[in-house]
Amino acid sequence: MLQPGTSLVEAARFLGVDQSTLYTALRTGQIPTTRRNGCTVITQGALMDYQARMRHIL
Repeated sequence: MLQPGTSLVEAARFLGVDQSTLYTALRTGQIPTTRRNGCTVITQGALMDYQARMRHIL
């Protein structure tokens, strides 16, 4: 499980993708983000939803 404040490197590792794939998914809105105290935050739920969608596509 990921902890709040997980780095993008850890998020990419969790998803099993490289960082550029994660950045593309973030930039295109495939993984929603929020801002908290000036930092971009990705919830674990958002990562798990993205992971489930990618498994369904493959």
